[in-house]
Amino acid sequence: MRKIGEQSAMRKVKGFTLIELLVVIAIITLLMAILLPVVQRVRSQARAVACQSNLRQWGVVFSMYTEDNDGKFPFTHSTFLVADHTWPYIFRPYYSDSNDLLLCPMATRSELRPDQLFPADIFGQVGSKSTAWKIVTRRPEVVFEGSYGMNEWQRFDMDRPNIVVSLNNVPVLLDCAHQGARPFPFDRPPEYDGAVGFFPIGGMEYFCINRHDATINGLFLDWSVRKVGLKELWTLRWEPHLSVHWIAHSPWTTTGGVQPEDWPQWMRGFKDY
Repeated sequence: MRKIGEQSAMRKVKGFTLIELLVVIAIITLLMAILLPVVQRVRSQARAVACQSNLRQWGVVFSMYTEDNDGKFPFTHSTFLVADHTWPYIFRPYYSDSNDLLLCPMATRSELRPDQLFPADIFGQVGSKSTAWKIVTRRPEVVFEGSYGMNEWQRFDMDRPNIVVSLNNVPVLLDCAHQGARPFPFDRPPEYDGAVGFFPIGGMEYFCINRHDATINGLFLDWSVRKVGLKELWTLRWEPHLSVHWIAHSPWTTTGGVQPEDWPQWMRGFKDY
């Protein structure tokens, strides 16, 4: 009888009371609340690094192409109807026909948008900060999904001699919701985060997407890769032959007199340039 009583006492000692159990659950919940944002931030940073790695590989691709074509960029077109003349199609021989290199880790899949205006199987799809764009070609088995876009001013300028600019400020390929665009320094910023249209008045809104914590990643004409602040987009030399005076006095630069309240609400807390 004594042994049975001792065993019962031991069982009681080993058990948890309801209060102790609630305390343990509360501690675990608190730890998760603290750690989850940190884990998400680390994951986002890792994806941003992977994105920059992709762009460095694209720098090799662009360099190889220009070396094989007298220093000239291809004449590309961003319209879905002429997909065979877009840069993903033209550069296929240089990147082993792998669609993975076209994708930023933050935007790996295309989605049919509810405001899609035209048939996706003919016109393709526009992407966003978290989704990829999609284009089809004349060959049904050749479909491209990507999340980088080319600065299409290059097709007009890179065959001109005597370009006297800082090459590390001339963008070539960046995070983008379209496969290409031609921004102007006077383009207005998107009214809200994710406001990407099918036919915008200017091309800046395709690049002004909050994909990497108020920045995007970009490849530049000296083949360097770096992150670009969203407000910094208006200071870049998209068209190398545009007047420096014109760019500097864009109403969306600090030199041009932009005020914090001039920016849309979602961009006001971002770094100024």
